[in-house]
Amino acid sequence: MAIILDLLPRQQQLRLAVVSKPPARLAETFAAYAGQFCNRADFDALAREVDALYATTSPASSVRFRERLDARLDQHCRAPVLWDVDGNGGKEVR
Repeated sequence: MAIILDLLPRQQQLRLAVVSKPPARLAETFAAYAGQFCNRADFDALAREVDALYATTSPASSVRFRERLDARLDQHCRAPVLWDVDGNGGKEVR
């Protein structure tokens, strides 16, 4: 039997996560699963999506999510998220 959450589109799943979890908690969860992504760019893109959702309700929540996620990634010897990228997928200056 399918779990109701699995029946929702990914964007709705992300919105529910943002509404139901504080940014620091969701950042810890993200950091725990960073190694499960074969392509780090996909992980960063997902983190940016969640960050944008937090930013729509509270810029402070967005900042908290970014800071906690980067700190947790650093604890696991992983590079921080590339938060700012240009329209062509290239890195912008941070």
